[in-house]
Amino acid sequence: MRVTKQNEARPPWLLLVFSLARKGASLRVTVWRKLQRYGALPLGNSGYFLPNTAENRERFEWLATAVRTEGGEASVLGVQSVDNCSFPQMKQRFSDARSRDYRGLLKDLRKPSTSSNQPSRITRLRRRFQDVISIDFFGNPLREQVEHALNAMQTSKTKSLTPEIGRINPAEYRNRVWVTRPRPGVDRVTSAWLIRKFIDPKAKFAFAPEDKKPPKAVPFDMYEGLRGNVERERHGPLRSIFS
Repeated sequence: MRVTKQNEARPPWLLLVFSLARKGASLRVTVWRKLQRYGALPLGNSGYFLPNTAENRERFEWLATAVRTEGGEASVLGVQSVDNCSFPQMKQRFSDARSRDYRGLLKDLRKPSTSSNQPSRITRLRRRFQDVISIDFFGNPLREQVEHALNAMQTSKTKSLTPEIGRINPAEYRNRVWVTRPRPGVDRVTSAWLIRKFIDPKAKFAFAPEDKKPPKAVPFDMYEGLRGNVERERHGPLRSIFS
């Protein structure tokens, strides 16, 4: 490998070399986890590489300082070239590492899940996706595929939460008797006006208690025992036809 001299152009790679004190087991785990999170690649026993960016230099400098603080030795070097690994080969190594990450995401995206845990699952997978993007230094082609799969999952979740109200035929709610409770207030009078104006111009209205409403009448603002049926009658037609 060739380390950059002071008057040379900015090197494409950064190399972190370090050795830890014998009693640095916990620090060793910390450093290893950080290197994995930063997307650094090992090169034999020489150390760990990253593309030379300001952010990556800051990361390596932080790790080097942490190692020295615990009695170890560490250096951050700018590297122009590696003898047994050309620039395209090194770039491909980084791309291959991200391919493994993206394939792992795609595999998890294809796993079945229940509707109850779907929102948290999407959030968790998106967070992982953003973590991979942050270390996808050379634009892996699988990135777009994962993004499309995540968007499709999000769209599917949204559709599953949308009530199916588009099957109602507006013609079925014309020339009908509409029934509500006696002594209507302003809200129910307004509802009757809306029904006449936008749904059933020839609507007839009845005012009756729950147990005496006319047969086949369409109830609105009624609270009978089978409330689920009432709510479908009350909200379904109105929302569907107005929309």
